[in-house]
Amino acid sequence: MDRLQRTKASLQRPYTKQILTPAKMFELCHEHLKGIAFTYIKDEEMIQRHKNKLLDRFENSAAITGTMSFHCFVPMLERNLKCFITSQATEYEIHSTTKAVQITLHTRDSVACVCEGHWQR
Repeated sequence: MDRLQRTKASLQRPYTKQILTPAKMFELCHEHLKGIAFTYIKDEEMIQRHKNKLLDRFENSAAITGTMSFHCFVPMLERNLKCFITSQATEYEIHSTTKAVQITLHTRDSVACVCEGHWQR
């Protein structure tokens, strides 16, 4: 019996010894499937990772006023959304999904930018 058949046989367990949790599956794979690297991530870790990612995303997002009147949202480049009243509508509004940053310029301050490949001041 080759190695794969032995592994398959070990996975075909009687009803009373079924693998019922991801942790048990990881344990069995780690033990019987040598040469393959397995990683086990607990639910709590995954939930926390998602919470952190979403928290960061929500903190840098702007609320779109009137979203209840829109029913179709199409992402655009530069963090904008096309917002349609219905999914069949052809007219739309463009809303930004990032917060506006307030800056105050004082006399003698400078702002530099690149326009069409040339530095502007």
